[in-house]
Amino acid sequence: MKIKLKNLSSFVFVTFLMMLLSFGAFASEGKNRLVDNAGLLDSSEFKSISSKLDEISERQNMDIVILTEKSLGGKSLESYADDYFDNNNYGIGGDRSGILLLIDMGERGTHISTSGYAIKVFTDAGIDHILEKITPELKDKDYDDAFEIFANLCDEFITKAKTDKPYDSGSLPKNPFNVLLWASIAILVGAVIAWLVVSYMKKQLKTVTQKAKADDYIQKNSLQIKNSRDIFLYSSIVRRARPKSSSGSSTHRSSSGRIHGGRSGRF
Repeated sequence: MKIKLKNLSSFVFVTFLMMLLSFGAFASEGKNRLVDNAGLLDSSEFKSISSKLDEISERQNMDIVILTEKSLGGKSLESYADDYFDNNNYGIGGDRSGILLLIDMGERGTHISTSGYAIKVFTDAGIDHILEKITPELKDKDYDDAFEIFANLCDEFITKAKTDKPYDSGSLPKNPFNVLLWASIAILVGAVIAWLVVSYMKKQLKTVTQKAKADDYIQKNSLQIKNSRDIFLYSSIVRRARPKSSSGSSTHRSSSGRIHGGRSGRF
């Protein structure tokens, strides 16, 4: 009987230990990381974006959430996003790391709320960059494209922070340079300018008769230089204050008392 009790106690202890070890890995399972209360996506778009958010979140160990609402009921973008994140138990790990994009169709506002390690990953400059990238698609009502861009940028930002250092002012991702496109534009612009210059010069030469030598085009004694001098009149200096570049992440406390980062925008 003692042996059985001892074995039972060991089994319970091992089971409890395994649950603790696996808690971090499964803490975010079953969460809806895409909540489209405004009905901006069709069923296929919803499924595609939702799967992408789940895959990136689990691979990067950070909740990436998108929330759309028809109205916020008078609450500010910041408080609504923060409270939704907190009250719905988003965030992975002990610091509840995660990022939430809120789309308010009532006031056409956007807000990104960050928590835990995501505050370090997504600096103020980085969040502004992401909002800037998705705003054109939101204006054009290409919501699935906007959410696709958001998810991919989140993946890129997290990887950058883990392997090097977070994107910040002065080190934001640059748009890919299309060599072929710009080379074509340069050739076209050059050709147009050359045609205009040649056409103008040709027009100016219509009243000139052809001469055998270049000197024949100059009227005799028409050019007489007696003296020359340089006179310095004045100089002007314009001084402008160099704008200070902000870096890092500003933070605040939500109504639950938790620390959040974040920025708002409009579309």
